[in-house]
Amino acid sequence: MGYQNIYGRIVYPVTTDVGQKDYYEHLNYWHVYYQNTNKLAIPTRDDTLEYLQLKAEEGKLCFCQDKESKSKYRKLELYETQYDWRPEKTGDNKFVGLISPTGEQLLPNCFADVFTQFDAINNKPDFIPVSNGEAWALVSLSIRPIMMTDFRYNAIVPERWGRSLFFVQDKATMKWGAMSVLSPCIKINDKHTFGLIKLETVMPPIADEIYEDELITDESPTFFFMTRSGDRIGILTDFGYSDIIYDSYETDNAKCSFRLIRHDRKRARRADYWHPDGKDLYLNRCRKHICR
Repeated sequence: MGYQNIYGRIVYPVTTDVGQKDYYEHLNYWHVYYQNTNKLAIPTRDDTLEYLQLKAEEGKLCFCQDKESKSKYRKLELYETQYDWRPEKTGDNKFVGLISPTGEQLLPNCFADVFTQFDAINNKPDFIPVSNGEAWALVSLSIRPIMMTDFRYNAIVPERWGRSLFFVQDKATMKWGAMSVLSPCIKINDKHTFGLIKLETVMPPIADEIYEDELITDESPTFFFMTRSGDRIGILTDFGYSDIIYDSYETDNAKCSFRLIRHDRKRARRADYWHPDGKDLYLNRCRKHICR
């Protein structure tokens, strides 16, 4: 996947026409190291059954040191890193559904198109983009699929790592926004539990394009996004967004913070990953009783 240098940042296009075509290109190759060029193998029915059996024994295989257990664990790692477990479309040209590698019907054959770029066994998302031939919407992958939005988007691009964000393009304005997967926290008999998973708008459709960027932390990269409108830019994270009014930004990787810079202002605005607009969004979320 090709990166671009935009406003002094090395970023990956997400919502551009080119970006949408290769944003998930890394999913086609072995999951063993970066920039791998070995194609994933397509599992047979026997492979699938053996993999599921090994997966069920994973907890035990991790701690056993006998030769047979080690062999099984190596085979499990091979299945997880070198095989393609994404679902496939079913149906015909007009009535499309979704089926998992194990043969489970994930979505009925009632759509014009269905998004397939995710791992149906290891990383099954809560919601999936579907099309009626004219627009896109989000549908749940529950036992009984439920439409979560109307067919009102020109395109939907799920964030490729945690898949907690969906980038949605408004059909009327052709601007991009973002929606997030949230689980409401409910208190029952003095105990807290999660309610039904739902969608929340993180950023309204205000961006011309969105690009993937990252903070290099000690543990692992923390991904965030550059938003652009005209010649101005902003930032977007799981926790909110800044106005798209800045000329550039600088990052402090250790603190996961930003300096949002406008050339017509003497002082840059301070923000961080959890408060991308510089305001205390955490308190706002606490008031809404939302658990991340």
